Amino acid sequence: MSEAPMRQAAAPVYAQVHVMAQNAQPKAGKPSGNVQQLADALNNLGRYKQMGVLGQGTFGVVIRAVDPEANPPQEVAIKLLPRGDFVKNFKTYVQREILHQSSLKHPFIVCLKEVFLTPTHLAIAMEYAQGGDLFKYVLRHAPNCRLPETQARWIFQQLAIGLDYCHRRGVANRDLKLENLLLDRDGSDGTRPLLKICDFGYSQGKHELNSSAKTGVGTPIYMAPEIIYGGNRYDAKKADIWSCGIILYAMLYGRYPFNAKERDYARKIVTAAYVLPQDVEVSDLCKDLMTRVLVADPDKRLSMEEIRAHPWFLHQLPEGALEMNSWYMQKPPYLEQYMARIDAIIEQAQVKGNPDDEVISVCL
Repeated sequence: MSEAPMRQAAAPVYAQVHVMAQNAQPKAGKPSGNVQQLADALNNLGRYKQMGVLGQGTFGVVIRAVDPEANPPQEVAIKLLPRGDFVKNFKTYVQREILHQSSLKHPFIVCLKEVFLTPTHLAIAMEYAQGGDLFKYVLRHAPNCRLPETQARWIFQQLAIGLDYCHRRGVANRDLKLENLLLDRDGSDGTRPLLKICDFGYSQGKHELNSSAKTGVGTPIYMAPEIIYGGNRYDAKKADIWSCGIILYAMLYGRYPFNAKERDYARKIVTAAYVLPQDVEVSDLCKDLMTRVLVADPDKRLSMEEIRAHPWFLHQLPEGALEMNSWYMQKPPYLEQYMARIDAIIEQAQVKGNPDDEVISVCL
């Protein structure tokens, strides 16, 4: 099955959408040097053994590696950011990703393990999810790029529970999308994968959530109407919920509710003018939840509490799932003891190092 139905719709469409996201988002600069040069940075560490390159994005290259000092040896993913101007230009986003994600300890969120500074790079070691991202999972496992409703519900349940925990901790993700949801296994053996939310570079923290968000960030096809319409003031948590609705729609229908190639694309998002394809069998309860999440007015959109109480969401939900976040909230994030050291590492990462510099690290 071709990837066209999703990939074409997911293409950047800033020119079609008169949103301030074009100016508010960081420009997608590429890290200096080629991918292999960045990957080779780990060869000098001694501790981690490089296993290959997983991918490259706006904020760096991600490498698969093994930590031989763990018992037993443990696979990790390591994001490499070149020291100097790159970190300096993206300092706010680097800080958010590290500080916010390190405060979130939950089964449905990728766990940060270590932040360290080499002579050439700022490196972020995190939990490795061998199942890849949800976008590729849908393409790989689903006929016509669609997941069966029972499977889509299983993934959506984990997404909602993980996001609810983030919101309780005072963190809004602001860039939820299929590509930023990882899976712990590929499902080829018939077992159901566990979901892991990743990438908190655009996230908004507790002190910011006390007031409306002021910058429109994220991926346009997943952006809530209030971001596209105005963008200056919006509730980031409600915008996250809209993105969850887009993800659910894409899993079920193998397409996005809005076509980026249409001239009135922006108007359709702002007015939530989408249709539910009749050629795909989806239960009425599922449609009820989805259409009450994909509502243009954020004040009329289902809240996280209402989603978690919806009959479709509750169906086949494992026992104890609704209570797990209360239990995890009792565990302190322990972030305070790391903040000063993390800030110091980020400050040092804004200047290029010397070959004889020692590796500085913070284990999380």
